[in-house]
Amino acid sequence: MRKHFQYPSVPALAVATTLALVPAACEDTAAPADPVFEEGSITIDATSHNAPAYLSLADGGSLVTAPDASSTAWHMSFQRFAVRLNGGVSGPGSVTGANLRNNAALTQEEVVGLAEADGDSAFQAVGEDAIAGATFVEDDLMPDPGASWFGFDSRAGTPVANPRAAWKVQEGSGRGHAVFRVTELTMQGPRPVGVVVEYRRQDPGGALGEAQTVALDLTRGPGYVAFSQGRALGPGEVQGPNACAWDIGATPGLAIEVNADCDGGTFPLATSENFTALTTAADAPKYGGFLSAVGGAFPATVNDATGAFWYNIEGGNRLWPTYNVFLVRTGQEVYKVQITSYYAADGESGFPTVRFLRLR
Repeated sequence: MRKHFQYPSVPALAVATTLALVPAACEDTAAPADPVFEEGSITIDATSHNAPAYLSLADGGSLVTAPDASSTAWHMSFQRFAVRLNGGVSGPGSVTGANLRNNAALTQEEVVGLAEADGDSAFQAVGEDAIAGATFVEDDLMPDPGASWFGFDSRAGTPVANPRAAWKVQEGSGRGHAVFRVTELTMQGPRPVGVVVEYRRQDPGGALGEAQTVALDLTRGPGYVAFSQGRALGPGEVQGPNACAWDIGATPGLAIEVNADCDGGTFPLATSENFTALTTAADAPKYGGFLSAVGGAFPATVNDATGAFWYNIEGGNRLWPTYNVFLVRTGQEVYKVQITSYYAADGESGFPTVRFLRLR
């Protein structure tokens, strides 16, 4: 029996639910019903750069409207191409996931050649037996695989700063906290020669201060920022007894370094958090000793076939689905999940279609 549910208050949402039941064995004695296996396919409006869309997989799937920070009602969140689970550093729930990586070894050409039928075959091939051999993980911090503090000017073909990305910082040696972003990147031909870092600093037990900027000269090597001193440090100022003086650094190789040897760390600012309105940088669930991103079963990458999408394979800034199948555990229930598209029917980006089936 197939039921179609309409949610008029939620745009771009279509749900199909299949319920499989065993009829009574006879008129007088009813045999126990088989478990109900719910299947759904949902297209989600994840176009906002400021707020994720939240999905509950229960009861055939539904969107959860603006949950608060303590909500366990949602299982997955979607924001543009980023997929997170309600657990670990991403939420207060206990949701975990496993990446079955069925297409992770494919080349660019092979991913482009995948058709919906290939995705369907991969999805149908995953049964309940896949659960026992899967490794379930919660969302955690990992080194930022895409160096998201910069992007590329499509016309000039050169890197440019991305001030939309920001990080909370735990300063070394217990000095305090800060939040920072890179607002300017200066290039000289193909070589980075300078960056401007905007930051707000917080003393232990205090609140974030006003925004300040510091410029780093990269012409002679890396440049470093000491937030507590409010200034840039050169390579010669961060050695020996001053090794813990710096908090973050930038290199001519377009890398952001973190002073992990002195217990420094970062946590990525959620896009729903406003850099200028933020009141504290001391509330992150943890701080990674690197420029951090959030990843888990759904990797924080669109640069290879391990994730849900692969970006810009044939140019045109397009995302291609990899048709990898994932398992998502919510309490005692386990679902298989596959993202089959990133585009609406009219071609607009930011509308992932999520297919799922409860395995147990």
